[in-house]
Amino acid sequence: MKRILQWTILIAFFGAHISCLKDEMTLDPDKSVNVIEFKNPSSFVSPAGSKYALYTKAFDLADENEYPITISYSGAQVAPEDITVNLGIDAAALSQYNAEQHKEYDLIDEKLYTMVASVVIPKGERTVVAKLKFKSNAFDFSKKYVLPIQILSASTGIVSGNFGTILLNVNAKNKYDGVYSATGKMSDATNAAFIGLYTAGKKAEYTLETISATECVITDHINWGGAAYVPFWTGTGISGYGSFSPVVEFDPATNKIISVKNFYGQPAANTRSAQLNPAGINIYDPAAKTVKISYWMLQPSVVAAPPHIRTTWEEEWKFSRSR
Repeated sequence: MKRILQWTILIAFFGAHISCLKDEMTLDPDKSVNVIEFKNPSSFVSPAGSKYALYTKAFDLADENEYPITISYSGAQVAPEDITVNLGIDAAALSQYNAEQHKEYDLIDEKLYTMVASVVIPKGERTVVAKLKFKSNAFDFSKKYVLPIQILSASTGIVSGNFGTILLNVNAKNKYDGVYSATGKMSDATNAAFIGLYTAGKKAEYTLETISATECVITDHINWGGAAYVPFWTGTGISGYGSFSPVVEFDPATNKIISVKNFYGQPAANTRSAQLNPAGINIYDPAAKTVKISYWMLQPSVVAAPPHIRTTWEEEWKFSRSR
């Protein structure tokens, strides 16, 4: 009897509280409050838990590149009147992001971009586009530029606490930059099981990312989230050589590949370095957007005999899409 009484009291207690919650909650979209915020402008790269959203955009080299950013009156309602939205720069947000995520992004110099001070969301509409412009021809390739753009205020409505400030990571890309499908042959002198993904019947895709006007580094966005590694098949799974990825240098006058070097040092701490095979075909075809390349990974700590060649690649990369 005592146990039945206890359950009766508990049911009555929670029933009363649920009733109160129903009185306080509303799922009617017509009663929700609109907020003014930035819509996602490009590829989202912020890790989970980041206070600020960081997006990345790569531009072709040009005197001026337009980057449209949409500002939204988000919610059930349309703008009840013309809404003036004032924009500004939030340098403190970038500093916080760098500290929080242990990054070293650079605040972009104001000479490298132009932006409007305000935009208007028209009455009866939900969005407006602010057109930013970037001078990628003048970018310093050693910098990791970010424009931390902020909604300072609005004539009507509430500025979003989550997307009232966003960070725009912008960079320039040369004509070789892009995502390529790879075919060819790879061999490792110390382990015959190590072969190219293409030989194993797997998808082989490299991303060439600009690091100068004439150089790109190979990165992998399928297996390592954009880290600089060359994926290969071990016989049982996909792997990559630690502290090794080639930086490919092109001659824009002839389209020939004139050198490769290791992104992690020439050599890296583990003695790995990259070297072009001068007897191979090493050229970029701009009409077909195809790279033919033959190069080696040298590792004296593993292959003692000169020329210390551990791994050989003879490949063709076909352009698939822009990154």
